[in-house]
Amino acid sequence: MVYFIEGALVDLTAIINDLIGRISDLAQARPFIALAALLIVAYLIYRKPLFFFSVFILGLILIGVLYLILSMSAPGVSQKEKLIQKGREPENSFRPPGMIL
Repeated sequence: MVYFIEGALVDLTAIINDLIGRISDLAQARPFIALAALLIVAYLIYRKPLFFFSVFILGLILIGVLYLILSMSAPGVSQKEKLIQKGREPENSFRPPGMIL
């Protein structure tokens, strides 16, 4: 899902809310899979906390890089859409049959 960036805080909140909503939907739809994932995370925190937090920090860094890439590409995407709309023929234009423009 692509988020067009206008305000960084608003979009970050929307992303977090969407993520929490998807996780809660997964937990309600498939409780055994959610319980298994929770047990795996708890086991990794208990037995190998250094590995867990290393992977967690790496994941946060990768999410941050992806967020920066999306925020920098959003103005280009909107500019591209404007150019595409500008190049299209208006819907209410009249073109006689057989006339090639």
